[in-house]
Amino acid sequence: MMDFDFMSSLGWRDAVLGVAALIAIYLVLSVIRLFQVAGKGRDGDEQGGKLSGWKPAAVEAARAEPAVPGPRFAEELARSNVEVELERLRRESAQQREELARLAEELSRLKATRNASPLYDEATTLAQQGMPAAGIAGHCGISIGEAELVAALARGGSEFERHEQGEVRDGRNTNY
Repeated sequence: MMDFDFMSSLGWRDAVLGVAALIAIYLVLSVIRLFQVAGKGRDGDEQGGKLSGWKPAAVEAARAEPAVPGPRFAEELARSNVEVELERLRRESAQQREELARLAEELSRLKATRNASPLYDEATTLAQQGMPAAGIAGHCGISIGEAELVAALARGGSEFERHEQGEVRDGRNTNY
């Protein structure tokens, strides 16, 4: 029989090549694991497991027991999104209320000056603000009769409509 001394024939060069081969195998297995995890995360199927048939224990444990914080995190995220949307809608609603109030004020000013002469614009504005006829007459330099007429026009057509419908004033029917 031939006496073969295996250990004596190995040198440094062979040891370095053996270590390099082990490192290469380790790297190949790591890359396979990486593809398995990336394939499962992307597609949600077991695409990565088909590469080698080998599944790490951590991946199996994570798949077997779903993490409790996941659903709570999703609920919190959804609630947060709803709260952000609600706050945006509240701000928008407040802006629209302000715009509506501004437009209502502008409309009341336009109604006040609708049928009035430009000479009586200031008197109409004062009447809309509730100033009495004597104050309007003194401020605008018009007669008290004109000021009363402007004040009546500024109050709107409700008094004139009652008059036209034959309202009794001072015991007399005003409808002839």
